[in-house]
Amino acid sequence: MRALDLKLIRDLWRMRGQALAIALVLAAATSTFVLSMGVSRSLAETRDAYYARNQFADVFVEMTRAPRTIIDRVAAIDGVQRVEGRIQQYASLDMPGRVIPVRALINSIDEHGYNRLNLITLREGRLPRAGAPQEAVVDEAFAKANALTIGDEVSALIYGSRQPLRIVGIGLAPDFIYALAPGDIVPDETRFGIFWMGEKALEAATDRKEAINALSLTLQHGSSEAEVIRKVDDVVAPYGGAGAYGRKDHVSNAFVDNELMQLDAMTRVIPPVFLVVSTFLVYIVLGRLIRTERTQIGLIKAFGYSDWAIASHYLKFSLAVAGLATLGGALGGIWMGRAMTEIYLQFFRFPFLEYRISGSVFLGAAALSFGAASLGAMAGMRTAARLNPAVAMSPPPPPVYRSGMLERFGAWAGFTTIGHMIARHIARWPWRSAITVLGVSLSLALLFATLQFLDSSRAMLDSFFFRAQRQDMTVTFTEPRNEDVLYELEQLPGVLRVEPMRGVPVKLSYANRMERAAIESTGDTAVLSARIDSSGNELGLPPAGLMLSRRLADKLQVEAGDRVHVELLGGRQTQLEMPVAGIVDEFVGERAYATQGVLDRLTRDASPVGAALLRVDPASRERILTELKNMPLVLGVNERDASMQRFEELIDENINTMLAFYIVFASAIAVGVVYNSARILFSERAHELATLRVLGYFRSEVGIVMLGELALLVVAAVPVGCILGYWLAQFMTAMFSSDLFRLPFAPSRATYGFASLVVMAAASHTALVVARRVFALDMVRVLKAQE
Repeated sequence: MRALDLKLIRDLWRMRGQALAIALVLAAATSTFVLSMGVSRSLAETRDAYYARNQFADVFVEMTRAPRTIIDRVAAIDGVQRVEGRIQQYASLDMPGRVIPVRALINSIDEHGYNRLNLITLREGRLPRAGAPQEAVVDEAFAKANALTIGDEVSALIYGSRQPLRIVGIGLAPDFIYALAPGDIVPDETRFGIFWMGEKALEAATDRKEAINALSLTLQHGSSEAEVIRKVDDVVAPYGGAGAYGRKDHVSNAFVDNELMQLDAMTRVIPPVFLVVSTFLVYIVLGRLIRTERTQIGLIKAFGYSDWAIASHYLKFSLAVAGLATLGGALGGIWMGRAMTEIYLQFFRFPFLEYRISGSVFLGAAALSFGAASLGAMAGMRTAARLNPAVAMSPPPPPVYRSGMLERFGAWAGFTTIGHMIARHIARWPWRSAITVLGVSLSLALLFATLQFLDSSRAMLDSFFFRAQRQDMTVTFTEPRNEDVLYELEQLPGVLRVEPMRGVPVKLSYANRMERAAIESTGDTAVLSARIDSSGNELGLPPAGLMLSRRLADKLQVEAGDRVHVELLGGRQTQLEMPVAGIVDEFVGERAYATQGVLDRLTRDASPVGAALLRVDPASRERILTELKNMPLVLGVNERDASMQRFEELIDENINTMLAFYIVFASAIAVGVVYNSARILFSERAHELATLRVLGYFRSEVGIVMLGELALLVVAAVPVGCILGYWLAQFMTAMFSSDLFRLPFAPSRATYGFASLVVMAAASHTALVVARRVFALDMVRVLKAQE
């Protein structure tokens, strides 16, 4: 073994604490990279494999009712590879012993096994047999949540008729990886499930003999999706076509894509913070090591070692630390990735989701780790290489102390002797002190930026559930009704107020831009629903024209006063030019709003009630639910409190796990920065501290000299970290927002305080570990040693 390599091993062992502290920060960067990249690729590969294996369609369209012959007409469109038609029908279920509303979306399948698109993966049992109209397959998540097994029977109210469904199979399908009930923003598998019935059985139950209401199709390679969608819309328009759309607008696929987007954002934001800190740590530690070994470097060069040999020796030091960090970080990232994958498997309905990580992810993580360490070592390498042997072997010039601004401030403020010593040392090494402050502040910023997502979720919860939705129940109907249905609901004992609501699908066009959306309307005197903007203000509906959500307005590039082309999807296919009367900055979805009168001009029908909002007496809740369950015209009932509770459960299950990871990561930065600062401080001031002990200072006073400087730097880092965290949180909030929802930026003071306490606790414990050396200082050995 070469002499320099042997010295390297000894240096690493002698400085193992500092090397491990740097490796800890680098390992955190590696872990987050491996975690996010590994989970993202596993999720994407699983999705792609599942879509390919189960023939997930490329384009979808729903209609009111169309003959089956429409399948051949759509199949004849250029660019269409395969078409499949089916019936989709919502139903309410009567679960034994439960009064809570349970809804299901029932899909038709060919009893002879001729389906070729959106294939079911059976987990148990079999598909329904031909001539067995009561047999059904249920999705796995709903079956587990409701303890349903093969052979169980549930009663379903389908298209106004009650029918028993006997479960013969439990399965999954690629178009329901993320199954949402209409009006919900989070899945609730206890209240909403997916069922599949035989084609003939569902035709009979919905009175759609030889008719369908949904089409799925795949495209030929190289064909234009937009062009196919345009031609499909022309074909299905006479049958109440609601507008064809591609995969990116499919609800289930959109939520999976949104999760992948967030993982990608995490990869781009989190690891760089750790890499910046670790680069500075390597710079400080190597700089101190080279200053300490100045004489040795001169001696080694005098023996004939080249400048490159000396520089590469210190580069190897940083690379050895990076290697240790890469190994530890990769193992940690794999462990956390597996834990996160288990969460996704509960969240998304995949038949399989294996955490697989490729060699390229490890190579990428290693490249980042070694790159950051090498960058931090560059300045030290340059210093070591440029040292002249004769100069290096002579003692370094003593530091020049002069009265600076900080010291003059201390004299003015009445600092004690120890206070002056602390202030003088900080002023002597301003660059290193600044790096310590920056490192600790970055750990606080990272922790705050992740913790504030809890505040964002709570703010969205408050805006969406408490202020925008004031009803207790939302009752949806099998089809739009006239106002008589409101009177019928008002007669139910315990119902305190009833208001109509309706939403219709439309295409909005401006210039060459087009977006699909829904126009929602409520009664002119509505009090059970409101539009709350991001500032918390309640906005009333304009008397004429449309109010667009900010996200939708931005995509169309319109402002208030512009006129947009509105095309009703389904129904009379009405087309109108409407002014944009206002824009509301909302958190959820891309929607448009209009008064009932404006919507009536568009729909031109006598059925203005698509759903009803109910405020009820809590004491009558169960009786009202039972009454609603027995009404044939009622498609489903959504309870606001249940949705809110489910939203909170998802936050607790998912976000809290991720926050635990980031508390550990942020603490790792604080520990790495403070430990290295404390060790360097102790090594530089050991002689001075021992002298103070000889002069009669107590151990506690000597300890304050060192701990006081660290405490001052950590306290100074708190406001800096809060400011950096504010900016980082805004940046992350913007990156994590999508077309589905936009997170509000609403950090609370408690979050600032909690993040500060966690970082200060981690820094305090680390500093106390080093402080034990001060208390156990061997004065004789230190004073005899060369400074």
